Amino acid sequence: MSRPVLLRSRLALITAFVVAVAIAGISVVTWLATEHNLSSQLDRSLLASLPPPMAKIRCDEGAPSGGLRHVLQGIQTLTPNGTSCAPPGVDPVATTSADFVATPTFRDGVTESGARARVLLQPIGTGEVLVLSRSKAEIDSTLTTLGGVLVAVSFLGALLVAGTGLWLTRRALAPMERLTETAEHIARTGDLTTPVAVDGQDEVGRLGRAFTSMTAALAESRRRQRDLVNDAAHELRTPLTSLRTNIDLLVRSERTGRPLPQRADVLDRLQAQSQEFGDLVTELVVLARDDRELAREPVDVAGVIDRAVTRARSRAHDHRFDVDRADWVIAGDAGALERSVLNLLDNAVKFSPASSTITVRSQPGWLTVSDEGPGVPFEHRTSAFERFWRAPDARGLPGSGLGLAIVADVVAGHGGSVRFVPGPRGASVRVDLPEFR
Repeated sequence: MSRPVLLRSRLALITAFVVAVAIAGISVVTWLATEHNLSSQLDRSLLASLPPPMAKIRCDEGAPSGGLRHVLQGIQTLTPNGTSCAPPGVDPVATTSADFVATPTFRDGVTESGARARVLLQPIGTGEVLVLSRSKAEIDSTLTTLGGVLVAVSFLGALLVAGTGLWLTRRALAPMERLTETAEHIARTGDLTTPVAVDGQDEVGRLGRAFTSMTAALAESRRRQRDLVNDAAHELRTPLTSLRTNIDLLVRSERTGRPLPQRADVLDRLQAQSQEFGDLVTELVVLARDDRELAREPVDVAGVIDRAVTRARSRAHDHRFDVDRADWVIAGDAGALERSVLNLLDNAVKFSPASSTITVRSQPGWLTVSDEGPGVPFEHRTSAFERFWRAPDARGLPGSGLGLAIVADVVAGHGGSVRFVPGPRGASVRVDLPEFR
């Protein structure tokens, strides 16, 4: 099975390819420009070598007349009958009838010995064409050498860029590699407390900080779930034992045929305990819900209070409810807020004497629920919002100890706060919520 190509290797290869293409393009342009310049120089040299207009070339003489000695090896004439005349010792270029021109013309040609040459065709007044040629051997040699150098430079440049690119990408992606190793370690071990050693202000640094925040949030969520399960298991142990004892009494009575004198009381206790278990399961589900599951819709707080008071009044006939609330709106979950207010009302009813008054006040941004009970000691006012916490003198009262914890979670999920505040009598709980604007 082939190994996957790492990101740093792909980046290095892409960089090397791009640079190699760029170097190759520059090399081609350089080669073509050099070839053009050398050819232009050779053409100018041929023009400068033109003989005087009256100079004559005698094919049967050992040397040309006039000032033609310096161009002896590259001069010849093309006669009107199509023959070529060159002085002795000259390697003439191959000519054709197409070489009869009316204006000076440059072309590439080949001598009879097979050498490449640059040719200037110059018409003269006798109807003949003067042919000047210069060997291109030096140009070809120069271009061949230049081409080899450019190929070598391109190849070495690509290798150098690939190596440098690999080194640079390795350094640049080192934080990403550490982040990957950390993520793999967390996936393998499940240890969300593993630190992420990534810093900096670039994209990798931002990713590292986001990853750290994510793992911290997951670790906190796992801790809360674990604490909830442990607390629920601890709190359920005693009522479950009581429930099992009452069921065992009924089963033993049925099996032995002996009537149970407290049968009615046992059945009442079973009914009450099953109701408590149902309420506890509902509260646990509410506590286990993530804050992001809360709705974010405009909620009429006055309507929430009215519905919660109606529900509380239906099961607390021996209490009075004094409600004074203003109309205001927040962005949140109406159902969760109603349950929170109902929990505050039920808590006030539970700790207030019969025929007492539960007072509800609400203005934009806050609401309070006050009772006429014994109140909560100052040292217990923070613990009262913890899960399964119950006051020492309330251990025998029904309830799971989750009511105020649910209130605290829901209010925090809406960006608010809840606390005990001084009241005229008993306990007074104030909830602050951001008003929707």
